[in-house]
Order: sequence, then C-alpha cells, then structure tokens
Amino acid sequence: MLIKNGLPPKYQRRPKMFIVPASVLLLVGVMPISVCFQCEKNVPHCVTSLIIDNSFTMIDKEKGPLYTENRKVLSVRHGQEVDINSVITADGWNMTRKLITANGTMPGPDIIVHQNQKITIVVYNHLLSEEVSIHWHGIEQFGTPAMDGVPFVTQCPILPGQSFNYTFIPHIGGTYFYHSHSGVQSDMGLFGAFVVLRERDPTPLGRQKIVQLQEWNHLHDPETILKSLNHVDTTADPINYFTGSHSVLINGRGEYDNNMAPLTVFRFDVSETYLLRVISASSNKFFLFSIPGIKLTVKETDGDEILPITVDKIIIYPGERYDIELNLQSVPEGLYNITVNLLVGRTLVVKREKNVGIAMMHVTNSINSSATVLNDSDTSEVVLNCPFLIYPNEPNFTCVPVSQLKSMNLENDIHVNKKANRTASHFLNFSYRGTKQSAVNGRIFRNPSVAALIQPDEVDVSCPRCDAENYCTCSYSVNLETGAEIILVMSNLGKEFLDTHPIHIHGHKFQILRMGLLSITSTGDVIPTNDIRCSESLTNEESLCYSVKWDNKTWNNLSNIPDINFQNGVRKDTIILPAGGYVVARIWATNPGVWLLHCHMTRHLFEGMAVMLNESFEHVVNLPSDIPICKSFYNKKKYLPQNTETTTPSSQTITKSTQSVHNTFTTKSKTSMFGENEDSVVLGIIITLAVLACLLVISNLYTIHVLRSQGKASITGH
Repeated sequence: MLIKNGLPPKYQRRPKMFIVPASVLLLVGVMPISVCFQCEKNVPHCVTSLIIDNSFTMIDKEKGPLYTENRKVLSVRHGQEVDINSVITADGWNMTRKLITANGTMPGPDIIVHQNQKITIVVYNHLLSEEVSIHWHGIEQFGTPAMDGVPFVTQCPILPGQSFNYTFIPHIGGTYFYHSHSGVQSDMGLFGAFVVLRERDPTPLGRQKIVQLQEWNHLHDPETILKSLNHVDTTADPINYFTGSHSVLINGRGEYDNNMAPLTVFRFDVSETYLLRVISASSNKFFLFSIPGIKLTVKETDGDEILPITVDKIIIYPGERYDIELNLQSVPEGLYNITVNLLVGRTLVVKREKNVGIAMMHVTNSINSSATVLNDSDTSEVVLNCPFLIYPNEPNFTCVPVSQLKSMNLENDIHVNKKANRTASHFLNFSYRGTKQSAVNGRIFRNPSVAALIQPDEVDVSCPRCDAENYCTCSYSVNLETGAEIILVMSNLGKEFLDTHPIHIHGHKFQILRMGLLSITSTGDVIPTNDIRCSESLTNEESLCYSVKWDNKTWNNLSNIPDINFQNGVRKDTIILPAGGYVVARIWATNPGVWLLHCHMTRHLFEGMAVMLNESFEHVVNLPSDIPICKSFYNKKKYLPQNTETTTPSSQTITKSTQSVHNTFTTKSKTSMFGENEDSVVLGIIITLAVLACLLVISNLYTIHVLRSQGKASITGH
C-alpha cells in the first residue's frame, strides 16, 4: 500500500482535530509505518499515524485458525505453513483471542525520533464500541500538557470514528513507550516502543534491539479477568487477576507448556557491542530479566543516563525501562536464552515453571576468532532493583536497590517556568483496605466527568467526607506551587499493605533521594518502617494510614535525613514503592499542567490509587484552541473552597511560602436544599411561577364554579 506523509490514502482526507500546515508537511519525513517508523534526522517535523482497531491471535484472514509445531505456524484446515510475521501468535495457544492493537500488530509499531524533533502522531479510532487515548509514557510534555493522553484529565477520549493529532517535542533522549490510557486496552495489546535518539548515543541504531515484555492469559481478556474476579469458579482454571497469567511474551511471542510456538529471535556478533532497550508493558506482573551466561551492563533507566553498573539480573516492574549494554567479546558462539521469570507475592518469589518468557539470542562470530571464556566460579548473583534489604528465600541474590544508581545527568535545564527558592513537602500514602478500595491518602480516585486540564471550572476536587481514618471517593487533587521544589514522601503503609506498587508520574521524572526498603521476617511477614508515623493514637499496623508524617520531627528538615542524596540520585518516572516502606523523591513545579500520579498496576489504578497534581495551572500555555471538550449529561458545575486543606490535608509545608497555594480549580459555594447558589435562584423563580400558576388555575376554577351556580339559580327562578 502506498503511504504518503505517514498516512494511508483512504485516511488522508479525514477531518482532524488539529490541522498540520501544508508548509510543515513539505518538511515531513515520509517513511511508511508498519512495524517501525523512523523519523529522518534532519527533518524538523515528522508525521505518522496509528490506526486503532481489533486484531486476533492465532488466525489468518485467508487460511483460518492456526496451530504451532516446531516453531512454525500451520493452518488447521490445510496443514500449510503460514508466515509468522503476518499473524499474531502470542504464546501459540490455539484459541483465538480478541485484541486491540495499533496498525494491526502486537506490540504496535516502533516509533523512533530524534531529541528535540517535533513529532505528530495522528491516532484514528476504528473501534466500534470503545473510546481511545494514547499516553506517551515517560515523555514529560514540556509546554504541551494537552498531549499527555489521559482521558478526563488532559483530554476527552477519542470516540469511535474520530481522530486526534498528538503533537509534541521529546526533549530528553532515551527509551519510552506508548500505550492506551483508556480501560484495559493496553493489556489487550495497545502499546508500542517510543525511542528518542541522542546525538551522543554511543551505539549505532543498527545495533540497538527493542525488547518489550508483557504477561499473557490466553483464555480470558483482561476486562473479563478484572470484572469477573468474584463471579468465576477459579478451581478449574485460574482466572484470578493476580495469578492468572499463563505465559510471558517477548515482543509479542512466547510459548506455553512447551508447545513449540514461534519465539522472538535476536542475532548478534561477538565482534560488536549491542544495546538492549528493555520495556515492561506489563499490566500487573513483576519480571526478573536475565540472559544466563552473559553479564548485563545497565547504562540507563527511564531515560536517565546512569553511572554504568554490571549485574546478573534485573527486576523490572510495570512501566519501567532499562537500557542494557552487551559486550559479547568473551562470549562463545551459540544460542542463548533471554529469560523472563514471573515474580509473585509480596516476597517476589521467583516462578521457574512453564510460564517463563523466552526469546532466542543467536550469537555468531563473523571474524572467526576464538572468544575467551571467562571462568566465573562465583555462584552469587547481583540483582538490580530489589525492594528488599535482603532478598528472602534467595540466599544467592545480592540486592542492589535502584536508589543506589547514580545519575550522570546532573542538571536538567528544561523548564517551562523558572525555579523558585521555595520548598514544599507532600506526604502521599498508597494503600488499600478490603476489596476495591485502592486509594491515596484515603481518597479513592475517580476521573472527573470532563477533561480537568481543558475545563477546570467544571471539576470538583473536594473530598469533604475524608478524615484520618475514613476513606471516600472523589477526584483527588494536590496543588503544587509554581516553580517550587516539591518533595514527595510516598509511603505504603496501613492495615492491609499487601503489595509492592510501581508508582508512575506524568509530566516529570522523580529524582530518587532515599528509599525505605522492605524487611521480611523468616515467616514471610512484612516489617513496616518505623520512620513514618501513621497516627498519633494508633500504630502503623492498626491505622489505615490515611494521614502520615515523619516519626522524627527533625526530618522535616530534609538535610537531617540520613543517606539522603540530593547530588546525583537517579531520575525515574516509574519507581517501586515497597510494601511497608517508602520513597522520598523530588520534582520541580516548573511544568504547568494537570498530571496524574498513580500506581501502574491496572487493577489498582482503576480501583482508585491515583491523584492529580495541579501544577501552577495559571501558567498553562499552548492549549490548542480547537481541542474538543466533553460534557456529562448528569453533571452540574461544582465549585471548590479556596482553602487548600480540603484538597491536601496530609501535605506538610517546610517553608511558610507554600501556605498560600492558590487552588486554580474553582471553589465550592454554599448549597441549599435546591442545590448550589446559582441553581437556587432559578429554582426559586420556577417554584414561585408554579405557585402563581396554581393560584390562577384555582381562581379560574372557582370563577367557573360561581358562574355555573348563578346560572343554575337563574334557571330555577325562571
């Protein structure tokens, strides 16, 4: 198919929500996008497209249902071999499962651009029944907050048959990815790699390999698993959302129970150095990544270049990325397995069963010289990104927490607003109690009914029924003062701190200053931190921990916190929050917008473990004039009090300057039995008119009655 300007011909004349000027299109890179789109280096503005539609596993449009044999795919009807590149095999299970994909592939096509290069991705929604929005995970969207792709936060979702132009400039190089932020579409295959190349990248693009990881259940789609959790008998076949993964896919391929399904194959030469860009597109599962027999030199995480560290294994949580350099000069020729184990439970037990993810790594020697095999007799393995002080049940694992990584990007000078000489601290406790009560500071987050960034005067972020020991449901928002240094103390405490949470921030990268790691007893029980107090009257185990603070009051002065690293702490947009522990992170409120902060586990997000960061909203710029707005039929305008204590009751200021943070979402007026003030006047008028109408009707009826009575009397008299 001929593709012009990155768009199929049948879609080139479709109406768009933003129009790219013709003068810009003349400068557009024109490379077709199927499995990859790469923007040419010297093109100032590239345009491509993603067509969102349903796809299906293990079926061919012409040859019908498929089965696997000896790493091949064959037609059930005819036994003929089918090109594995033309179908989606997943783990080779011979039942067709419905997907939601971009451009018909899972993962979607790679999008590769250069640092500081403008990109427009036109997203077409060809689904029949579902809206779509695409989030560019890890891209800070400096000055383009409306392009962040979060429905009812930064935009209205793209309805079936509609399109949306995402236009932005990635300023920070590195490995990112895109995924749907609507429903469970990302879990159903709607994701893909987004790579921003730097001038200084040492490894040429031709020797870079993208490795995308996802868990897979071949019997049930994620929405079925999520919503039928309490309605399905799981004794026959596991459907539980947390344990129901049958396999792990690497770049969309894997196997189940040795069914010899096709696997992803990478080819390397011992004479070269390679870079693996590893992306976790997982919705819930934690992965242990390794290449047995080969050391992993980690050069970067979440777009932040770090002092290189060599490890044997890496724990990768949903939303994280790691760039790994492979030096193969000491590696013998042969086949190696890229291995991805599932980690389960709060102690992250390594599952070594049939649902291990495998990809083949074919190492050759083109210069015919013998590789020197290193004799490494050490049986201990260095594991990066542990949330533990000591890894339980794995005595040979030496843990390196991510907080020990050192950033090489000492100063990030990309700011929309100038930094201010002010500091504010916010305590946010990510926890849940019982079923479907995931919350932040006791507030179960629900999306506004309109786009908060575009229609702020229609958003109610008050949470009036919340207090220290009672949860509530609302569109929870925390205000960040323009330009201030913001310290986020994120904890994972309370009666039921059952899980480790991968916390993702939009619009920023955390600088990790300190981590309170997880301690486990010999019986597998969590020992919660003593550094943070949940309540004056209750212990951390008894309290719901909806209001927290430092146990040591002197720690309100951050310089008094032991081992805190302001100099070169690693910067990440997705950080693990240990069960019973905490993370101290820093951002600067210099990127105006409304940014979501949430757990990246799908179930926890949709149960309500999220909060909006309302950042220097009065300085938001570059909102497209023609961006659509959305309305809720049942919604009425809500107004909020200016007292920020109702929206950030757990926040604690370090300097007095943050005590007067202005709430830029609108304030709430007093209400009457008829509703809000502006509605009361209208209702009063309506009621008055109704009463007058009733009186008029009664008067008329009485007059008629009198006249009829008089008429009857005159007739009788005659």
